Amino acid sequence: MQKHSLTQQQQLKQTAAQTVQLMHLVELSTTTLEQEILKEVEENPALEIDRDPDIQEEENLEPERNTLEDIDEFYDEGEYDSYDDYRLQNSNISKDEDYYFPVTSYSNSFQDDLLRQLHEYELLEKDTLIAEYIIGCLDETGYLLVDTQNIAMDFLLTYNMQITNTEVENVLKTVIQQFEPVGVGARNIQECLTLQLKQKTVTPSVEVAKKILTEHFDFFSKKQYDKLQAALHINNETLKDAINEILKLQPYPVFYSGVLDNRATQITPDFIITIEDEKLVLNLNNSHIPKLKINQEFKNQFELHYPHLSKEKKLEAELFIKDNIAQAKSFIGTLNLRELVLFNTMYAIMDKQRAYFLSGDDKDLKPMILKDIAQVANLDVSTVSRVSNSKYVQTPFGTIPLKHLFSESIGNEYISSKEVKSIIMELVENENKAKPLTDDILYNVLKERGYEIARRTIAKYREQLHIPVARLRKEI
Repeated sequence: MQKHSLTQQQQLKQTAAQTVQLMHLVELSTTTLEQEILKEVEENPALEIDRDPDIQEEENLEPERNTLEDIDEFYDEGEYDSYDDYRLQNSNISKDEDYYFPVTSYSNSFQDDLLRQLHEYELLEKDTLIAEYIIGCLDETGYLLVDTQNIAMDFLLTYNMQITNTEVENVLKTVIQQFEPVGVGARNIQECLTLQLKQKTVTPSVEVAKKILTEHFDFFSKKQYDKLQAALHINNETLKDAINEILKLQPYPVFYSGVLDNRATQITPDFIITIEDEKLVLNLNNSHIPKLKINQEFKNQFELHYPHLSKEKKLEAELFIKDNIAQAKSFIGTLNLRELVLFNTMYAIMDKQRAYFLSGDDKDLKPMILKDIAQVANLDVSTVSRVSNSKYVQTPFGTIPLKHLFSESIGNEYISSKEVKSIIMELVENENKAKPLTDDILYNVLKERGYEIARRTIAKYREQLHIPVARLRKEI
């Protein structure tokens, strides 16, 4: 009985480490995963890239939905019969299709750039995990809209790792907010502008601008310049110079319009959805992911010299071979499970948002939160969160981030906040700039269209869309 207990404790410890690796790989985008795999191949001599063009993979191999076993059970299965199963489908292109190179007007995920900058830092493992999670929580504009206390709680649930809100704040301020673009990781526009000012050369105008943002931001946001002048005891010229310094700053770190990033480079979508006979077809885009296998020559090289080694060296060699092969199998197995997690999650999303993927109209987006998908895909909410972070899906109507598909219900379970935001954006874009629509007018228009939404909710959505109040949108 005692022996059984000791064996079980050892296995649980191993599974915990593999779970951490799985969570890390799940969070990576396709481009970043490719770099991670190449790094693993470089560090582990038991791994190699399978470059044999004659090896044909099974076609139409799709993981069954809602059949993911518990992670512990997955790793209890022992030896893997195949070490390249994780590449679901042959580059996700059937033999009857022309090979397709995804082209999109959207840019590389700025989260990938942040992860690249993160890898240049030498941090404790725990701080690196915190930083990666924070990066995944950033919205399309570079803002952090998740409370740091929630991040601390999620770590306890996911990694069984106790961290404090202070630790999260420290990583946010000393690491994430030091990255390019300047202002990334800010919680609001005030913090974003302040971070940018800190990077500017110190001048009298910059110093006054800092005081305006940190001490009198309310006066500035309401354009109450007379009150600013009185509070700071400065003349009109000094105030004007300080305001000009602020107006040179960016209101948000990453330019955002709809779901667009500001750089004109291409991205590699993680998923591809097509329409065939009015039915949605989902494929994982694995065309850029290296195919791995166990390096048989690695073991053979040691066997050649094995008879000539001392007993001590033989034990060292055996342990070295065993550890590296075990790590290689574990890594490939984790890649396999990653693909199952991604596919099941995206399939659940596609099924929920079927109307949207058929029309491409934001107004067809249904209310959907992480918990909804977690229940359908039989996964933890934190796992679904990692899948949706910095992942993109290519649709017949363009390539979009998965985050764009999530929204809360408003008024009733059938109205999505995305739908309401889309209408608000449309109304503001078509308004008379000489008489911009106030929040009260927006409230009345939405009410006439059948949307029972509180005025404060409209103001919140307008702010989330980075639309200024009506008086600041007025043009002569």
